[in-house]
Amino acid sequence: MPIYESTSEWISLGLAGPLRRRAVAFLRSHRKEWVLDSGAGPGVSSRMLLEDGFEGIVGLDPSIRLLRFARSRLARRFCPIVGVAENLPFRPGSLGAVITCFSLRDVVNLGLSLEEFARATRRGGALAIVDIGKPDSGFWRALIGFYISRVMPVLARVLIRGRTPGNPFKMIITTWEKLLTNRRLSDLIEQSFGPCVLKSFFLGGLAVFEADRFSVWKDILQ
Repeated sequence: MPIYESTSEWISLGLAGPLRRRAVAFLRSHRKEWVLDSGAGPGVSSRMLLEDGFEGIVGLDPSIRLLRFARSRLARRFCPIVGVAENLPFRPGSLGAVITCFSLRDVVNLGLSLEEFARATRRGGALAIVDIGKPDSGFWRALIGFYISRVMPVLARVLIRGRTPGNPFKMIITTWEKLLTNRRLSDLIEQSFGPCVLKSFFLGGLAVFEADRFSVWKDILQ
């Protein structure tokens, strides 16, 4: 599993770790509440949350294998749950915050996932998303698309050097192609969760979304 974190750092030009830590910092006022790490995987973001003083982390992932690995590293303050973002097993308003790093792009239903984050997070809570981005500008989008489809797989293959079968990072290509542009995703987060600030990095090829859980029009209708 350590190969995942080190390779991610290289193919993100050293930005994956700092952007995860930026997301963690955004959620610091919720340290004493339950925080959901959606798409927790091997527990990289959960580890950073615990190192930063967060007291209770729920790690959600469809992979039992990855959650077992994360639990073996993080012990009791990490509570693993097998599941998906589209169907969260939590009562309304039971979470203080949600973080999802480099996994939102993999959900089957983006809109439903964001609505579930909003349902499970209390008013005044927060959502932090870190992921690969799709620039709004056609020129920069084409440039980032070339890096992801042509350069990144070669770089990842060199870094892996036969330590894992195939090249799992090639999956990023198909998920990137399905992504909304950064601004459209930010707008969708605002509609579903609450006011959102978008920060772009690496020419828009990496993005951080920081949202606060306040009433949106769907809440008013309910």
